[in-house]
Amino acid sequence: MSTSASTLQEEGSIDEFFNVVATETLALFEHLEFDFFSEFDVFAPARRGRTRDHHPPELFRAFLHCYYKDIYGIRPVTRELQNTVVWLSCGFDRPPSRDAVDRFLTDLEHVVDEVFDHLVEQAAARGLLDMTYRIDSTDVRAMPSDPDASKNYDPTAEEYYYGYGCTIVSTGAKIPIAAEFTESKQAAEETAMRVTRDALAVARRSGCSVTAPTTRSTGTTSC
Repeated sequence: MSTSASTLQEEGSIDEFFNVVATETLALFEHLEFDFFSEFDVFAPARRGRTRDHHPPELFRAFLHCYYKDIYGIRPVTRELQNTVVWLSCGFDRPPSRDAVDRFLTDLEHVVDEVFDHLVEQAAARGLLDMTYRIDSTDVRAMPSDPDASKNYDPTAEEYYYGYGCTIVSTGAKIPIAAEFTESKQAAEETAMRVTRDALAVARRSGCSVTAPTTRSTGTTSC
């Protein structure tokens, strides 16, 4: 294919690529490192020496992209990653298989808390957290086969959904720094304060002081 300027301008995929790289998740990819995934035994190659089809950093970027786009479930995620622009932007050299996507999500479940801590510490060290902390609750949709999830009502969307609630403290460009899953979207004040204390711990590690927010409100930090 010709690489002349006129040819590139006629390529629809060029516009699509720039639309994708403008998303918040890909902006985060430029600031955060994901090589630490190799430190977890759960992502190590099989004992017989068989390596994984794709490295965990690329798969984690893929899930971040899909969740940002409200794409959930193994098959929908795999389908989204057949898009050339998407799998290239996540760092793959070819689209991942359904088995690779499924296996990664299963493995991630064992270390997701540690992964979250790693990413929050990186965000704090790189100055991505601003001076306002926000606390709110959201819904987390689950597959019908998840035995621990339940039917809940989302008053914002005025609809029922199957899954969980999640209380989140975020800062910066809506970057979550502390979170706790709940049975429903509406969280008790005790849960909100517990998650806020976790956010305070992040602030202390990053050298900031925080005025603790109350439920569904904001607090301020100073560094």
